Amino acid sequence: MKEMIELMNKMTQDAFENSRRLAEINQSAMEKLMAQQVALMDAWVETGVKNLELVGKAKGYQDVVAGQAELAREYGQKLMAGGKSCAEVLTEAREAAVKLVDTAIKSAGEDVKQASAGATKRAA
Repeated sequence: MKEMIELMNKMTQDAFENSRRLAEINQSAMEKLMAQQVALMDAWVETGVKNLELVGKAKGYQDVVAGQAELAREYGQKLMAGGKSCAEVLTEAREAAVKLVDTAIKSAGEDVKQASAGATKRAA
């Protein structure tokens, strides 16, 4: 009986530790994603300011259209880079979570084997 209680305590502690680690993985991913979101908002504001400057300095309609096309290209590149960076953050978080779950499953399997071995010895 004492072994079962100790095993349950260990499994509970392991579950708590795994939950804490998963929360850390999620928190890290969210912090990185928020930083990316801020960077993209900065790029959006910067593009808007450049557009206003362009309209104010343009000598004609052609200058405005050409300038806006360049601004759209630059902003599009920043969005693509931001999207790629976000995908990398999510992939990193997924890999860390998969590793954590794999480790937890192996540990739980070992705990169950130990409990089974102990129960078999007591039954014999």
